[in-house]
Amino acid sequence: MTGSNACGVCGFELWNPISPTSALAVSELSLYDDARFAGRSILRLREHEESLDQLSPELASAFMADIQKVSRALRKVTGSERINVAILGNTVPHVHAHLIPRYAGDEQYPGKSPWDDPRPKATLQKDRRVELMIELARELS
Repeated sequence: MTGSNACGVCGFELWNPISPTSALAVSELSLYDDARFAGRSILRLREHEESLDQLSPELASAFMADIQKVSRALRKVTGSERINVAILGNTVPHVHAHLIPRYAGDEQYPGKSPWDDPRPKATLQKDRRVELMIELARELS
């Protein structure tokens, strides 16, 4: 069963949606709860599309503009040095991007991708998760 934040076609669900979605042209943002990379987020294309290369040039451009807007907001809110962006599509059949704040000076494994980071995944403290969600929503509005 899928929730109200799930795609009606494939069921891809956003677990910690960040409002307001009206601040983004074609996407919806959610916090990916990963304490190793505080602020890690998922940006999902609002309409169901399965492959980046199948998007119209206009939709692809609007999605990239949303990625840039969220990246700027994430940098400001988290104080991270950079935002890694990954668009993979291997597992979930819905166009989405992973936005991962990186903190080279504070990271134990700055050269590793989040998928190769050997530390066990841990959730954020609830206060920190809520704070990030509120700050991102405020920054995007």
